Amino acid sequence: MPLTGDKKIKNPMRKFHVKTGDTVVVLTGATKGKTGTVIKVLRDKERVLLDGEGAVFNIKHVKADPQNQIEGGRIQQQRAIHISNVALVDPSTGKACRVRRERTDGKVVRVSKASGHKFE
Repeated sequence: MPLTGDKKIKNPMRKFHVKTGDTVVVLTGATKGKTGTVIKVLRDKERVLLDGEGAVFNIKHVKADPQNQIEGGRIQQQRAIHISNVALVDPSTGKACRVRRERTDGKVVRVSKASGHKFE
């Protein structure tokens, strides 16, 4: 029986609909409708880092530290987007698509539900 205040442990081996290198479209937020490429999938946090116009950045203010040769100023840090807020782009239609998994020759392949395109 879990104690009060314990956080729910997410399954780190959960399968997601996107992988590193996929082209995705952002569904919600400030960059809604923009596309980007997945740089990294953060499985434990259920988030992805994007590259391209769909990327989101935070601005961090850094204080100068001459002893450690650190300049002060504002630094842009990339922010992760929740995996439910991105969708895979179907190359045949150029729009967001949902995917299913099919097993062929012992391999699991993602397939677009709308067009049937196979993502390998």
